[in-house]
Amino acid sequence: MFVAANWKMNLDKKSILEFTKSLHKFKFSNQINTCIFPPMTYIDYLHNLINNLPISVGGQNCHYKSSGAFTGEVSANFLKDTGCEYVLVGHSERRIMNYENNDEIKSRAQTAINSNLKVILCVGEKLTDREEGKALEYIEKQINDCLPNNFKDLFIAYEPIWSIGTGKIPSAFEIQEMHSHIKKIVFRISNKYINVLYGGSVNTENIKEILKITNVDGVLVGGASLKAKDFLAIYSAAVKHLDTSS
Repeated sequence: MFVAANWKMNLDKKSILEFTKSLHKFKFSNQINTCIFPPMTYIDYLHNLINNLPISVGGQNCHYKSSGAFTGEVSANFLKDTGCEYVLVGHSERRIMNYENNDEIKSRAQTAINSNLKVILCVGEKLTDREEGKALEYIEKQINDCLPNNFKDLFIAYEPIWSIGTGKIPSAFEIQEMHSHIKKIVFRISNKYINVLYGGSVNTENIKEILKITNVDGVLVGGASLKAKDFLAIYSAAVKHLDTSS
């Protein structure tokens, strides 16, 4: 089970310090893998604050080149060097606002893997694709185009674009269907089984129901991860889910 927190462009140094104070008071389970993706400028700061806790730190993105004249970009090697274990690649906000296409995302994922980072590859459809019955087809193309070669540690996060930050989520059947679809696609391409996370308006109220859905191997949490109390409540729900299902 995996619980990931994407802070996006939120939480300053003071806020992160307060957040981590709550983490140090909390008893974590060895059954849950956890990673926080802070703003790039605070990766090293967060890593130093929680390096004795069973929580990994990740980068929200990386460039497809290991170095060079790319002003404002961050190398996968640099992420690894500052303590990152994971990196998000292909988040819909990057795809839409930064015009990252599938070829570029595949290159970023491959570069991250070559730098020994574990990749969380994000996929998700627009509302029009869902309403027109094209969601499965859309996600299949994304995976076919973006899946890197020879990966060892890779997760896919299914985040329907229309669900991110809106409070709306697909039905349990739609999530189960999509996660099953994703696993079959990846196995067909690579002959490997992968874990699929659900992301998109995950919060303290719906986490229990989401975790009950077949083929949901964890969650990628956005807004609900910005408050330590909510993040730890989601984490606790994951622990309880494992305890009751075992």
